[in-house]
Amino acid sequence: MTVPRLIAIALIFVLAAGAWMVLAASVEYRTQDTGAALYDRVGGLWGEPQTQYVPSFTYAPGAGAASHALELDATTIDTTFLLDQRKKGLLWYATYTVDFAAQYRVSNPSTGTVDARVEFPFPTPDGIYDGFAIRVDGAEVPVAYSEGNAVASFALAPGATAAIETGYRTNGLDEWRYVPVTDGVGVIRDFTLTMNTDFSDVDFPDDAVSPTSTNGADMGKTLTWRYDSLVSGRSIALTMPRPMNPGPLASRISLFAPVSLLFYFAALVLLTATQHIKLHPVNYAFLAAGFFAFHLLFAYLVDRVDINIAFVIASLASVGLCVSYLRVVLGKGPALREVATSQFIFLVLFSYSFFFEGLTGLAVTIGSVLTLGYFMTKTGNVDWETVFTRKTPERVGLMPPVPEPH
Repeated sequence: MTVPRLIAIALIFVLAAGAWMVLAASVEYRTQDTGAALYDRVGGLWGEPQTQYVPSFTYAPGAGAASHALELDATTIDTTFLLDQRKKGLLWYATYTVDFAAQYRVSNPSTGTVDARVEFPFPTPDGIYDGFAIRVDGAEVPVAYSEGNAVASFALAPGATAAIETGYRTNGLDEWRYVPVTDGVGVIRDFTLTMNTDFSDVDFPDDAVSPTSTNGADMGKTLTWRYDSLVSGRSIALTMPRPMNPGPLASRISLFAPVSLLFYFAALVLLTATQHIKLHPVNYAFLAAGFFAFHLLFAYLVDRVDINIAFVIASLASVGLCVSYLRVVLGKGPALREVATSQFIFLVLFSYSFFFEGLTGLAVTIGSVLTLGYFMTKTGNVDWETVFTRKTPERVGLMPPVPEPH
């Protein structure tokens, strides 16, 4: 292996890395360009992220008197979530249906009968809320609607406690929140909120409160927030799970593809140099193109077919291209098997490690250490001085050495 050949191979690597950067940027642009429009479209058809605020309760001691706030004595909320994940373009969207049922208890602090009023804010003004009603002590009361709020009035006897029930069924996207205080930090008394899900992969935003208890298995979870008396301004929230987004995944794999190719080229240089096989830089260029075929196919298949099917198709196509090409160049033998194994490790397994979020770095590190150990063992007895200064003709693929003319 001569220095000019190494320089040529390095140039091929740089050009290939540039092509991958362009591909990664292209996938990222496609994801961002269509993602915003599709998010609005899905939100318009199915519903937006839902944030349900606690209703406000007020009372007036008499006609024309100023209103005063009624504090909540107790809150009991039961919700059920049915997940419906939808894929649009290069992104997944976690749509869901929620059944919301709540009971609030308020007491009349005065010595006379008062006109109490409840103002219930809907999560989004343009949402669809099936089965909504307000009941006071089991009896439905008339409701007026204004600016995204439902307003109802009822009489409350002196010292009496009323149970106000309400609920609805609606659709949402990605996240659901309940805000138990109307402004800033407040006191939450005798509070219970239960979430029943038909999925087990539950998660919570960083700014939300974790549940006080969790039950359930693979088929679903029951999450409970139970407080006797709590001072807080944080919301209770649930983030809906969604499969791995193919667009960002394809972009990340393309972005780190030069690392994969670097390992593969290093393996080729070591294997061919130690087995007296000379590959021309043009051979390296074709192999780099075969590598690139994987990422190109994968990037444009993931928005058409399942992400796993796209990965298999791209892997078979790329490995098939490179192995069939090397079979012509090298012929059958140990060198072909070792080079094919190297491509499987450095392309297929390296790329598949990105399917496991948070473990990619560890997987690449372990693979690199094992590969280093293998090549150190394999080349420990090689005289590198002889390898890089060899002047006798080497065999190029299957071609036998050309005899010296007499």
